[in-house]
Amino acid sequence: MSDDRDRRFTFIESVRRFFWLPREVPREPAPILPLTRVWIFGVVAVGAGFAALGWGDWLYVIVISTVFALLDDVIEGVRHRWPAFVVALPAGWAADRLVRAVTSAPRDPDWAHYPGLVVGALVAFAVFVVITRLPDRRRAVRSVPS
Repeated sequence: MSDDRDRRFTFIESVRRFFWLPREVPREPAPILPLTRVWIFGVVAVGAGFAALGWGDWLYVIVISTVFALLDDVIEGVRHRWPAFVVALPAGWAADRLVRAVTSAPRDPDWAHYPGLVVGALVAFAVFVVITRLPDRRRAVRSVPS
């Protein structure tokens, strides 16, 4: 009986930690190099390969790789993780829509979505990194002498 209770408590603590990190856990900004690698290899190279092969339905791997890369940093506990995640995805979507509206679509439908998705992923990564680099309010309050 106590073993089941311990498992439930561990699960509840894991879910709670996913959404709310304890105050004593250090929160660093999102690292730029891993997100740059994901954008270059996972978004640009793989997306271009799928478009060149004519696998237009697979271009949404770009969206999935973007969301998973950002979610990985959220799970690691970067600074301002949830606001950055919530703002970065709509910013990327808006950039995608803007690029699609401004540029003319190529005749090949597989290449039609590619520029917007690549720019949208880049904007989402950039917004996420910028928001995680904002100063932490709790540290600023603690460092002010009274």
